[in-house]
Amino acid sequence: MEKVNVLCVKDGLEMDTIIELTENEDCVKIKFILGKIIIEKESETYFEALVKLRKDLEKINIKLLCKGCCKNVYPSGMILNMGTGRKAYTLSYGEQARMNSLVDIFTPCSVDQYATVQQQADFFKSWIKSIGKK
Repeated sequence: MEKVNVLCVKDGLEMDTIIELTENEDCVKIKFILGKIIIEKESETYFEALVKLRKDLEKINIKLLCKGCCKNVYPSGMILNMGTGRKAYTLSYGEQARMNSLVDIFTPCSVDQYATVQQQADFFKSWIKSIGKK
């Protein structure tokens, strides 16, 4: 198990939270801990588990401030298939994803980089169109 400290915003205040990361042969698990709020999610990859966690956090107005929650950060299918999905690309309109733009999805980001799950998915779809893929 690995523990990662990540900032989050709840009720307009930045707070420290702990995220516990666990992996086994079948799945990975993310455990979000903020005081008495504890949420656990599992999936085949960390990115997919993070999306599940974010959907729950959005319902209770908590913004997690890490790269995996940025509008322009998204993994490729190849990245997801090659490992635990802990890395994702920082994407720019009109440009192919590059290996040197890979980031750890639990690296801190600022509150102005935060996006909802839907905003992130919409950006990814727009980005695909911008590089001419269908």
